[in-house]
Formats: sequence, structure tokens, C-alpha cells
Amino acid sequence: MQSFSPFEVLAYFDPGSGSLLVQALVGGTAGLLVFAKYLWNSASNLSRGRKPSDKLPVGNKMVGAGSQESRD
Repeated sequence: MQSFSPFEVLAYFDPGSGSLLVQALVGGTAGLLVFAKYLWNSASNLSRGRKPSDKLPVGNKMVGAGSQESRD
């Protein structure tokens, strides 16, 4: 097969490097989505007048300012 490129390129993707590339793309996309959700929640909490420390989830309970567990 003849190439129309002025340079000879001797590169290819084997299954190992191909799967590494796919894994990096999927992981990076997932990380960006989680980070975007964090930013969206932070911005919406600020616009609603909530402080980040108002309520923190601990297990199945919500503890923090104003909850019963914080007074014990």
C-alpha cells in the first residue's frame, strides 16, 4: 500500500495502547462530569444562600448545623 505522505511513519496502535487510550478518554470524561457537577452544586448552593458547612452527609444521616446529632 502506497502512502501519499512525504514522511514514512512507522506507528500503529496495538490492543494495549488502544485500550489505554480509550480508558484515558473515558476516565477523563467521567472526571470532568463529576467536577462539573461539583461546580454546579457549589454555584447553586451559593445562589440559594446556603453555606457549604450547613449540612454534611455522614452515612445515612445528615449532620451539621441545626441537626439533633450536632447538639449531643
